[in-house]
Amino acid sequence: MFRPGRMILAVGPCFRSHRAFLRARQALREEGMRLFAAHSQDEAALWLCEAAPAVVLIHLGLADGSPLAVADFCDYRRPDARVILLGGGGLAADGSLFCHVGNAAAILPAQIEASDLTALIAFHAGARREVA
Repeated sequence: MFRPGRMILAVGPCFRSHRAFLRARQALREEGMRLFAAHSQDEAALWLCEAAPAVVLIHLGLADGSPLAVADFCDYRRPDARVILLGGGGLAADGSLFCHVGNAAAILPAQIEASDLTALIAFHAGARREVA
C-alpha cells in the first residue's frame, strides 16, 4: 500500500504529451507531491484501492472505460480526494457535473496550459511553499 500524502493520480490523456506529463511530474515533485498516471478505468480503480491521492485528475475523454465511473468510484472509495475534471467543454457549461461528481473541485477545458494545471493541482493538494 502507498503511504498517504500528497499523491496525485492523472487518469487518461490529461497532458498533451508524455514530455508535458514529465514536466508536470517534476514541477509537482518540487512541491513535495508525486504524480502517477492511470490509462484506463480498471487501472484507476486499482490505484484508488491501494492509494489515497490528494487529487485525482480525470480526463473526460478517457478511451478505456468511463471517466464518470472513475469519478464515482473515487467519491465512494476516496471521498476526501479532490477531483479535477478535464475536457468538459459544452458538457460542463451548466455546471451539472458538480451534481454528479460528489467530490468535484474543478471542471476545466482540455486545452489548459500544463503550468496552469499543475498550479491548480498544487492548490487543491494543499501544497505550500516554505518561505525562507
